Amino acid sequence: MNLTASGDNVLALIEELRSAGTFPAEHLSLLHTVPRTSFIPARMWVQENESGPYEPVDRTADEQRWLRAVHSNRVIVTQFDDGATEWPDVGTRPTCSASMPSAVLGMLSELNVQQGQSVLEIGTGTGWNAALLSSMVGEQGNVDTVEIDAVMAAEARRRLDAAGFADVRTHVADAASDTVAGVFDRVIATAGIHIGQLPYWWVDRTRPGGVILAPMRADLASGPLVRFVVGDDGIAHGRAADMQVGFMEMRSQRVASSPVGDQQWDDPAADLSHTDLSPWVPLLADDHRWPIAVAVPSCRSTVWKRTDERSHGVAWLRDPLTGSWASVVPDKNERFAVRQYGPRRLWDEAEVAYRWWQKRGEPPLSAWRWTISPDRQSITLDS
Repeated sequence: MNLTASGDNVLALIEELRSAGTFPAEHLSLLHTVPRTSFIPARMWVQENESGPYEPVDRTADEQRWLRAVHSNRVIVTQFDDGATEWPDVGTRPTCSASMPSAVLGMLSELNVQQGQSVLEIGTGTGWNAALLSSMVGEQGNVDTVEIDAVMAAEARRRLDAAGFADVRTHVADAASDTVAGVFDRVIATAGIHIGQLPYWWVDRTRPGGVILAPMRADLASGPLVRFVVGDDGIAHGRAADMQVGFMEMRSQRVASSPVGDQQWDDPAADLSHTDLSPWVPLLADDHRWPIAVAVPSCRSTVWKRTDERSHGVAWLRDPLTGSWASVVPDKNERFAVRQYGPRRLWDEAEVAYRWWQKRGEPPLSAWRWTISPDRQSITLDS
């Protein structure tokens, strides 16, 4: 390895993160003491830009490109399709990755880990985050990390040992249902958790006053990062942190669905109605989409842009459980034509939820409140 080039890349990344965020100096220094290079495989996939395709990168073939990618504020994909797709082929679903360093440091700041604490991590991935946590808790603390993929867990174990983090305990398990022995001061998940499905054993294994940090999501939208605090009564209360993240779903919470928008948008079999609510902002903006995501479970959406063959865009909603769908397109006089098919009237449900949210003053994601108890999970808005 070219150590000079690697060191320069680390310094450039630290300076980029320092200028873009308010990360504590001790967290930024972790990029030196726990280098990302120790936890990224030689063969990986990266996007050269946010909208571009994933491209295979091989360290042995182009080390400088590999180093630039690893020391950039970008996601590094290390597995596609649960391992069914082999490098250099690019699969359809990323299933393991090293998150953006800015997201990693932001979550560690929200978690507020202290020396000597015990931490449970859900989603080992490459092992880098577990190593960072281990450095933060020190010799008097301990870190347990859970990974559902046995191959990924074994590779992470090897990297942790090689980097000097043999004390980190790794577990091959499904954290949605399997439990880990112990009581923890902090729990952090690096996989998206569906609303209403946060495993209660995470709360049960957290000391009163302890923190659970979990990226929440719904079928329609990737939601906010939520910081829960566990009370003496065994109930966790959460509110959105001041950062937006996007993570892969927990594998056991995935729901297979047919593509959204694979029907004829103007299918004459659908029921036709009209609305004066434009669908673009409600379905594309995070704060606006979330009330619909909460109120219309199991619904997925997509938006088609206009094309040379079609002079307008199309907004789609689909419920894979019932086969219901809705399409919304511009019509005359600033109105929109709504076509709905199946037992659910998806656009009607979405519009009611959106109007309800508007009447409450269009509160941001930070206004939502989560409650996790042994027998009930809820998400509500402040009064």
